[in-house]
Amino acid sequence: MTARLRTVFFGSSEFSLQTLRKLIVEQDVLAVCTRPDRPAGRGLALTPTPVARLASESGVEVLAPARLDAVAVAAVASKRPQLLAVASYGRILPRALLDIPGATALNLHPSLLPAYRGATPIQSALRDGCETTGVTVFWMSDGMDDGDIALAQEVAIELDEDYGALHDRLAVIGGDLLARAARELAQGILPRIPQRADAATFTRPLSKDDLRLNFHVPARVVVNQVRSLSPKPAGWLSFEGKRLKVLSARSVAADLQVRPAGTQPGELLAWSDEGPVIVAEPGAVALTRVVPEGKPAMSGDEFAKRSRSSR
Repeated sequence: MTARLRTVFFGSSEFSLQTLRKLIVEQDVLAVCTRPDRPAGRGLALTPTPVARLASESGVEVLAPARLDAVAVAAVASKRPQLLAVASYGRILPRALLDIPGATALNLHPSLLPAYRGATPIQSALRDGCETTGVTVFWMSDGMDDGDIALAQEVAIELDEDYGALHDRLAVIGGDLLARAARELAQGILPRIPQRADAATFTRPLSKDDLRLNFHVPARVVVNQVRSLSPKPAGWLSFEGKRLKVLSARSVAADLQVRPAGTQPGELLAWSDEGPVIVAEPGAVALTRVVPEGKPAMSGDEFAKRSRSSR
């Protein structure tokens, strides 16, 4: 029987939950370290992270330091951990944590490293039209996502899969992979393969400018941008003077791509039975699910009917 490792888990978001669930069953999770409670909702009530809620429900101690300072490091070290397991924590672990005697730090990252290091690997793979991505468990180091690879698994991206769907699939696959890495660490057989620094690519956090849909590109590129931002935070365009969020879109048939003289990228080309058709460069894009300003989400067809009837 494989020995259970004394574990402190670092995570904050929904992506972390599957990993934490697996580790609670298979290892001795002594505490979780997560982000502090934040204001949320209309009342801006202080709300714990999804990881904090799951830990509390499971009877696991919650640490939520504002900073990973000496006090926080001491609190983690007092658990005498053998494994520091990290999945979507939101902060870089300082060297003082990595140097806790007897502890190994493993991080789960939703890409096939060294590709797409950084904050937005899932969005970036979708935006770039990749057909595959993956998850990687790596031995943590001082750098950003540059530690030696322990385990990796390639994952095919479905043709019309959006960020939300791919995020949830990778969370499950990644949780299983980190749980496997913990078992192999306990057995002393976990691989350690250096990354190729010359093959590394990098991502960055999304900015407000990244959310505005760019139609000065081929239609398929617009569709990929929509997929990479759906359902949240959602890409948008200005439509009839208001902000229109787009949750799904597709390249339209060739007969709708004939552009009337003077029609510019980002402007309405036609109404279809799927929704408004917007000019791209080249091509055109049907907006098949949208969120009008101040309204709930609806199909592109419903939006088209409402818009045309109000004229």
